[in-house]
Amino acid sequence: MSPNTRRLLGYFAPYKLQLAAAIGMIVIHSAIPGVLVFLIEGVLDDVLIAKDQARLAMVPWALVGLFALNGVLTFGRGMLTRYIAWKVVTTLREELFACYLSQDIAWHQTQPVGELLARLSNDVTNIHYGVSGIVTAVQKPLTLIVLVSAAFYLNAKLALIGMVALPLVVLPIDRFGKRLRKTSRGALDNMASLTGSAAETLSGVRVVQSHNGEVHRQLVFAEENERYRRQKMDAFAALLLPGPVIEMIASVGVGAALWYGGQQVFTGQIQPGELVAFLFAMSQLNTPLKGLAEIQSLTQRALAGSEVVFAALDRTPSVPDEGREELRADRIHLTFEGVSFDYGDGPVLTDLQLDIPPGKTVALVGASGSGKSSAANLIPRFYDPTVGRILINGQDIRSFTLHSLRSHIALVSQEGFLFNDTVRDNIGFGRDADEAEIRAAAKMAHAHDFISALPHGYDTRLDELGMRLSGGQRQRICIARAFLRNAPLLVLDEATSALDTASERLVQEALDRLSQHRTVLAIAHRLSTIRHADEIIVLSHGVVVERGRHEALVEQGGAYARLVRGQG
Repeated sequence: MSPNTRRLLGYFAPYKLQLAAAIGMIVIHSAIPGVLVFLIEGVLDDVLIAKDQARLAMVPWALVGLFALNGVLTFGRGMLTRYIAWKVVTTLREELFACYLSQDIAWHQTQPVGELLARLSNDVTNIHYGVSGIVTAVQKPLTLIVLVSAAFYLNAKLALIGMVALPLVVLPIDRFGKRLRKTSRGALDNMASLTGSAAETLSGVRVVQSHNGEVHRQLVFAEENERYRRQKMDAFAALLLPGPVIEMIASVGVGAALWYGGQQVFTGQIQPGELVAFLFAMSQLNTPLKGLAEIQSLTQRALAGSEVVFAALDRTPSVPDEGREELRADRIHLTFEGVSFDYGDGPVLTDLQLDIPPGKTVALVGASGSGKSSAANLIPRFYDPTVGRILINGQDIRSFTLHSLRSHIALVSQEGFLFNDTVRDNIGFGRDADEAEIRAAAKMAHAHDFISALPHGYDTRLDELGMRLSGGQRQRICIARAFLRNAPLLVLDEATSALDTASERLVQEALDRLSQHRTVLAIAHRLSTIRHADEIIVLSHGVVVERGRHEALVEQGGAYARLVRGQG
């Protein structure tokens, strides 16, 4: 048994009582074909030939009762096994989603969202075939044993003849089972790629349409779609072929038994009912024999899904949450000690020295790609420094738990991300806040008036990313969220760079209010927003080239002065 198989079975362990009940139903259910065999023999030899009216009157009732029992067992077993299957799938899907949330930002930037969603949906769903595989692994062999036993009981010699070719069924089961696992894995990979391509196109539909790129993106989607169709056809062929091959192999033995049994009926050695019942038993062998192939099929499909799921669950984030201390501080002293950082293709920060005492504001400025946002991303540990360390109140931030560290940081970036939820829940995200706190935060962010004018006020549901709102309105909701967070350390990552002048004024007023009595690191594109910072640090290609206050830097006539003139 492979490690993945053992691990997968471990998820079914909590439901062993339900599985035992299902297996009990399966045992009873597996005996029904054998009962039918003997019922047919009795009807032919003891009822019809003997013309027994009394027993004939009982046969329909027996038949109805047998099929009623079959129906009850089929329904009960099916509902029970599906309950187990979807409990396991639900658990795994929650674990996988939690794993996604725990992964570092660098990993997420390399994983298309559409592919992650496909794994979360299709790969995990495929695992439910594992329950069907367990059930089939019990039911089909039991049914096979019952029918084989009935055939031997009726006529051992005929049974030996009829089953002479059955060992050959192992070949198609093994060969097509292995192929099915490979093609199922390929189909899941192709579906992830297809979903990723579609999600990328739909997320960037404005760019696609504005550049007349519909035909190109449609062709990309069509190629992925066709690749998925071919892979699914290969998988379906591997799933479908074992059945006809097994039936053909089994028919050889049944044909030989029919010829030999017919000779015995002609010579009076056996009754016609015995031969008919025997042939019925042999004909019913096809179902459990194909079921043996189905066991392989279901198992391989479940394992194909589990491979990627377990690989994701086992991934260790590159920013591990190994801190053991809880950060508890009302005031933050932030320090960068010789911090260098590299994404893997060259340094973006080199020996950055930075000190922000409690209540002070330091701004990072520089051309695009100078390393400003990279420095900001190191503070909540979206990444860790390649060299050096970052301290809060004199202690390395890696010693704190991620949860406690991030709860002390309020981040406002230029994206202004909003969820597809109500205004109230967007402001209160991450906090269990009451109505009064949410409204107070909105007022501090100059957002209360426009929120009140929305169709349902704070209960207005925003569409994805809040695109019905203006950029300034979205940003003020995000600032209200930061107010509500009430964190002592504020990181502003170009929070006004994407706004028009009118919106910038309102947003800047809200940010000035938010910055009061907090330690602030401001990444600035518009230099007018950081004129009053306690220190301005100018970066160029990750290296500090100037530092000082606004007036002094302008007088020096260096890099900062050139940036100011460029925006003048």
